[in-house]
Amino acid sequence: MNTRTLASAVLLAISAAAASPAVFAGTTVVTQHHYVYYGDHQIYYASETKTYYWQKDGRWESGPLPAEDQVYIKTGGVNIDLDTERPYERHEWVVKHYRDKHDGDRDHDHDHDHDHDH
Repeated sequence: MNTRTLASAVLLAISAAAASPAVFAGTTVVTQHHYVYYGDHQIYYASETKTYYWQKDGRWESGPLPAEDQVYIKTGGVNIDLDTERPYERHEWVVKHYRDKHDGDRDHDHDHDHDHDH
């Protein structure tokens, strides 16, 4: 195997491992994703991917936040960690736990509770 092929194989293995939850001794390690949640307007921001998630006409949208909604993200966000790349999959749980929380509220900046309502 030449160096270039070996390097490609290593990169492929690393990217595959990064995309999947790790398994150690039969236990799955769940990857947490960080979001800022703006509960007053049901907007999420994923800092890892620089992607916003919001509802429009009852559907979840993602991408750059529309200009008319940018005024809602200036203040009031709360930091949360979820076990999904699509925060709206945990939206009911997030609303239940964070809807009325705002940045600076004690003990509500990060969630490590894995008992999600599905």
